[in-house]
Amino acid sequence: MSAVYQQIIKYIDARIKEDITIAEIANVMGYSANHIYKIFKVYSPYPVMDYVRRKKLYFAANEMYSGRKLYDIALDYGYETPAGFYKAFKTTFGCSPSAYKNKMKEGISMYIDNVKNIKELDAVLAFTKVIYPTMNFVREEGKYSRQFWIDEWNKSPTLMLYAKDDTQICGIALGWEDTGNYITIAADGIDPEHKNKGIHEALLVEIQKRAQRLGHKGLVLGIMEGQEEFYASMGYTGRTLIQSEKYNIDELLAFNEQYSNYEITGTNVYDGYVNQIWLNASLLDKGLKNRYEQEIGDCWVQVIISKEF
Repeated sequence: MSAVYQQIIKYIDARIKEDITIAEIANVMGYSANHIYKIFKVYSPYPVMDYVRRKKLYFAANEMYSGRKLYDIALDYGYETPAGFYKAFKTTFGCSPSAYKNKMKEGISMYIDNVKNIKELDAVLAFTKVIYPTMNFVREEGKYSRQFWIDEWNKSPTLMLYAKDDTQICGIALGWEDTGNYITIAADGIDPEHKNKGIHEALLVEIQKRAQRLGHKGLVLGIMEGQEEFYASMGYTGRTLIQSEKYNIDELLAFNEQYSNYEITGTNVYDGYVNQIWLNASLLDKGLKNRYEQEIGDCWVQVIISKEF
C-alpha cells in the first residue's frame, strides 16, 4: 500500500497545475475511489482531495518568491478568482497571499537561494548550529565536517538552500547526493519566529524541483519527534530505523522479535560499521525508542522519511 501511496503522490506532483479529481486518480491507479481514500487515511493526515488542495497552495507559495503576479499564480493553480485563492491561502497559511508576498511593506525582503560561495556556506552552517544545538550536523572532522560540506557544495551547489529575511538567514534545506541516486536532506528547518509562514514548505518544494531537474529519484531525511504530520502533509512516508555500532544485525532482529515484533522491511550495514534494521512503523513509537535507547542501550532510533519522484 505504501508503494501505491508514493505513486499517487508522484502523479499529483506531476500534474499539480491541472484539475485533479479523485475519480481520475482512482482510474489511473487501477483502484476504486474508496480504496484511495483508505490509503490516504493510513499514510496522510489529510483526505486525498484536501491533500491536493494544500499541495497546490504550497507550490503556489513557492512561486511567490520568484516575483510572479499573484493573479497569474492563482490561475495556474486552478483558482478562477483572486477571492477564492485568497480565502484558501489564508486558511492554510494564516495570512493573505499579498501579505505573504509583499512583506517589504514591513521592511522585509524574503527570498530563497542556494549557497553561492564559502562565506555563505559558513553562514548557513552557523545558522544550522543555532537551530539544532544538540544535533551534530557540523562536526570537527569526517562526515558533516566543514570540509564535508565544502566538498558536497562543490558537487551540487544548487541543492544547498537557504531562506533569507532581508539580510538574516531564517531557514535551510541542505541536500547532498547520497547512494542510490537519492538526495539526503541532512538538515532542514526554520527559526522559531518564522514558523507557520510557509517558508519551510517553500524550501522543501524548491529542493524537490532542483533534485528532479538533476535527474534524482527522490529525497530522504531523518526527522525529529513530533514532525511526522508536517512531512506527511508534504507527501513523505516513513519507516523507523534502528542503528547500533555495538549490536550486530542478528541481535537487533532478535531484540525486535522480543520487544516489538514490527515487520522488518530491510537490513543494512552503513559505512561498514553501523548496523541497521528498518521497521514498518511510519510514526515514532516512544515505547520502542525507550527500550532500544535506554533499556538496551547503544542504539539509536529515528523515523526516516522519503519521497520518490
